[in-house]
Amino acid sequence: MPRPKKTDSTQTAAAKTTASKTVKKAAPAAETAPKKTTRVRKTVSVTLQFAGKEWATDVLTNRAIVAWSAEHSKPKTAAKEIQLYVKPEEEMVYYVINGDSGSFSI
Repeated sequence: MPRPKKTDSTQTAAAKTTASKTVKKAAPAAETAPKKTTRVRKTVSVTLQFAGKEWATDVLTNRAIVAWSAEHSKPKTAAKEIQLYVKPEEEMVYYVINGDSGSFSI
């Protein structure tokens, strides 16, 4: 009958001490980890009313992007900086998108 192996009590005690130190060091690092923040995107919709007519800015913005992409042969997603100038008395919208300007009638 084979005899069971003898274990050294000092080795097992040292292993337990090392393991507990590792756990203790890992715990504070988890507590100081930066917390995730979520961004909330705000949407604003403005409606312009003049002389019995009504225009929503999101519709005018989309029309400006479509006109700009068709005129400059660029994808609609490339529009980053958008400025609209609405002149309701002339029924015109002037836009500047990424430094390129243009206009369309409303």
